[in-house]
Amino acid sequence: MLHAAMSAGIANLPETALRTITRPFSFAATSISNWVGGTLDKIINANQYKAENDELRRRLSEMYAQLMDKEAIIDENAHLHEMLGIIAEREDLTLSLPAAVIAREAMSVSGNFTINRGSNHGIKTNDPVITSVGLIGIISETAPTYSRVRTVLSTEINIGVKTTPGGIVGIIENDFLYSADRKCLMRYIQTDSGMKIGDIVVTSGGSMYPPGLIVGTVTEIFPDISGLSLHAVIEPTEDVLRVADVFVITSFEGQGVTP
Repeated sequence: MLHAAMSAGIANLPETALRTITRPFSFAATSISNWVGGTLDKIINANQYKAENDELRRRLSEMYAQLMDKEAIIDENAHLHEMLGIIAEREDLTLSLPAAVIAREAMSVSGNFTINRGSNHGIKTNDPVITSVGLIGIISETAPTYSRVRTVLSTEINIGVKTTPGGIVGIIENDFLYSADRKCLMRYIQTDSGMKIGDIVVTSGGSMYPPGLIVGTVTEIFPDISGLSLHAVIEPTEDVLRVADVFVITSFEGQGVTP
């Protein structure tokens, strides 16, 4: 009060003192007023705010849907372009529409998986499964809207193969240890065949697989325990544990015909 009197004069002393005393009450009253106003606004305009939020959510959902549709169209166009490339190179093959991997077998070292196309799409048991790179496996089971695929790493699969060039023949009969290492095992190779590391291995053709589908590359050669033949370790061209989209060969010349 003395400081106020010296700086503002004696005449302003009562007003200054009163303002100093009442300021905390004025601040509290203003805060209460603002809170009451905000609360009443929320209550009175709750329906309006809800409608605005719902509209914003709807617009956001539409934006997400448009974005997803755009990405799906881009992916589908890329897959169809890939499919046309395969057909252009292999006119003897009839392919399904692109199929997506929708599930994988738990704890499967072979990487067996399920795709989102089945008998409704013309897919049958024992149809080969490929990508633009090479052979992935074979259809082991079908349903109207999905199919299960047994991969080239499976120990339950047999594939007649040969090297190219060279034509050294053998059969893919996998071993669990090699499958766990994401490799295939080619057996029954003649000891004097001249096979070399780096040779390309393709399907030799038959009733189950069309000829010329790339399986992989020879990474190791060693003799059978009997010493009468050779084994070759094949690294697949496609990582079956990472593949996301495939094609199914629904027909090819000689399919199902026993030689």
